[in-house]
Amino acid sequence: MRRFAEALAALLFFGILTLWVPELWAWSAFQAGIFLLAAIRLLQNTPVRLRAASLPLAAAAMWPLLQLASGQTVASGETWVASLTWGTFLFVCLLACDTLAEPEARIWFLRTVSLGGSLLAGISIAQKYSAGGKIFWLFPSGYTGDVLGPFVNRNQYAAWIELILPVALYLAVTEQRSRALYGIGAAIMLSSVIASGSRMGSALVCAEVIGIIAIFFWRNELPRKTLLILAVQFSVIAMIAIAVAGSQLLRTRLEVLGPELLRQDALQASIKMISDRPWMGSGVGTWSIMYPRYAAVDTGVFMNQAHNDWIQWAAEGGLPFVLLLALFAAYISKPAFRSIYGLGVVAFLLHAFLDYPMQQRPALGACFFAIAGTAAAAKNVQSRMSASAPSATGAEYPGL
Repeated sequence: MRRFAEALAALLFFGILTLWVPELWAWSAFQAGIFLLAAIRLLQNTPVRLRAASLPLAAAAMWPLLQLASGQTVASGETWVASLTWGTFLFVCLLACDTLAEPEARIWFLRTVSLGGSLLAGISIAQKYSAGGKIFWLFPSGYTGDVLGPFVNRNQYAAWIELILPVALYLAVTEQRSRALYGIGAAIMLSSVIASGSRMGSALVCAEVIGIIAIFFWRNELPRKTLLILAVQFSVIAMIAIAVAGSQLLRTRLEVLGPELLRQDALQASIKMISDRPWMGSGVGTWSIMYPRYAAVDTGVFMNQAHNDWIQWAAEGGLPFVLLLALFAAYISKPAFRSIYGLGVVAFLLHAFLDYPMQQRPALGACFFAIAGTAAAAKNVQSRMSASAPSATGAEYPGL
């Protein structure tokens, strides 16, 4: 399964690195790669591993097709595109659940995600202050500043770091030989979110750090003195990284924290949409089309998303659709906490209550389902390994 893990990681990084591309070719190429990888896996003469969490996700992926078949969408073209996107999400999750069930493939994937994310976080900090809004110092983004790597939206960048920061923190504790490497990488990721100025993102990454340290202390699987030393060391490194990356933008944005008119109106409009179409919704992918019909204010600004993925899912897909996604979230939360490195999916879903990490940039959503599938892949392995002591390298640490 190592080759499948390599292919999946390569596709995910391709999706993230081309996130800024406005044309469809980048996302279409990612989708083609995922479908091809899934086809190759199905043609093998070995059983495919599935998890219970995939059932509500599969039903949710089929929901847009049901809307199309029953004529319950106001824009069939948008819903067709959305159905293909959700199908891609499903296959990403299934591939992660299946191909990363083997510990060797999973640890390679986690290490690659952590190191690649750390490198991109460092590049993002440097780019923010020196590229004048250009992506990787080469490609115009349409903005003059605050562009982080391939991300032109600070909250979407923060959501991505929320996904992979727990992976780096987990490895920083369990990988004895490379502990410093992963610890520094985690500190760079944390500081990059602070530098981005994302308020919700900054709160969540700090909560992740505190939560992961607390979980390790509570489980008592490593000497508490060792964990305390590691926590102090990481805190010092993180403070240095934050000082270098800068926190002025975050402080400025916290000073002006308050209700935002457009977000409030989007929430109220979405509630009205749900009230009018509670069971089938307006069609997955149609929120921006429906919003002007319900908007109470007109500022001349185009609202492309509801700034709340959960309420948008309910408006577009109806209550059954959002219930299916809530069931998926409930199923995936237990293995996410058990694995520790999967805690990012919980933070990501919490962030979705105030922003739209799952909308607009589908490659970011694909990363979410990949990490969710990785956590689910270790579900059965955990019960067999929890009684084992960590190895000298940490590669067989419980939960991995």
